[in-house]
Amino acid sequence: MSIPDINSIREHIVTELLNDTSICIEPDQDLLLSGMLDSLSVMRLVAWLEAQSSISIPAGDIVLEHFGSLEQINTYLVGRVS
Repeated sequence: MSIPDINSIREHIVTELLNDTSICIEPDQDLLLSGMLDSLSVMRLVAWLEAQSSISIPAGDIVLEHFGSLEQINTYLVGRVS
């Protein structure tokens, strides 16, 4: 199974986590410090990413540096499967 791309992650966030498809998320937009996602949303996102990519994301890796933006999430996932 492959990892979700930025567009798939964006789509999941706006439809499943925010329930508002009118929201536009830029690849470098801060998801956490802006308040767009909270800790529960991040955990739901991590569970979805694990299911979609068949990788395990250790709790210690769920940090701002890896999950702060779509680009950071994508970079982290690519690094995990490499």
